Amino acid sequence: MKQDESARRLAGAVEEFNRHENRNDGEHVLRNLSGGLTLLRQSLYLRVHDDVGRMVSTDSMWEPASEMKSRLLARMEIDLYQIVESAAAARESGYVGTTDDWYLQWLARLRLGESHADPKNAKRLADYLSKTPDDRRLAFTDVLVNVLPKSRQAPLVLFRLLPLAVHIVTAQAFDDQLRASQLRDEQVDCLPAIRDCHECHGEVFHCGEQCPQCGNPLWKPEWLAAD
Repeated sequence: MKQDESARRLAGAVEEFNRHENRNDGEHVLRNLSGGLTLLRQSLYLRVHDDVGRMVSTDSMWEPASEMKSRLLARMEIDLYQIVESAAAARESGYVGTTDDWYLQWLARLRLGESHADPKNAKRLADYLSKTPDDRRLAFTDVLVNVLPKSRQAPLVLFRLLPLAVHIVTAQAFDDQLRASQLRDEQVDCLPAIRDCHECHGEVFHCGEQCPQCGNPLWKPEWLAAD
């Protein structure tokens, strides 16, 4: 049943995109956004939960009261942040034909399902939208610490790489490879070791693909800690 509901939601999102944007590549855009943003969400949770847990000695103050509740809350918060960053990328690069919040609301319905209508989530999106990119990033790290206290132990560079990674996914979804490459260069400025991976050499992967060696598009702890 849930699979049927998900399939209907995806089909509706494709139809809405094509109609609103007067295009016929909505499935391509949606598939790349979904694959790329889901991989980033999963990778970020791994970095701030599992990876930090292995590096930091276990202490009761870091243990969430409910692992499942913690995971679901973290997933929601990551998605909310990514939705706003993707909308910012789409607006800045002119990927959609309007400058209103249609794309943000469309992506929120796609990523959050029925939860997009929750007033708390709507307020969170609005709060992010009212901030500068740096303030959004700082606000997100604060929210994530409330949900996953151990995330405060993650390398700070991780949170500088994340919004750029979301913008890369958005650029790729709209087939803007030049912009994706420029954004990767900005990530390299934050973390030069990105280019040192002998497996991928820091190249931009297709949405949803990941380097098994370094973790690109969101790097493993040993790479995040590299000078």
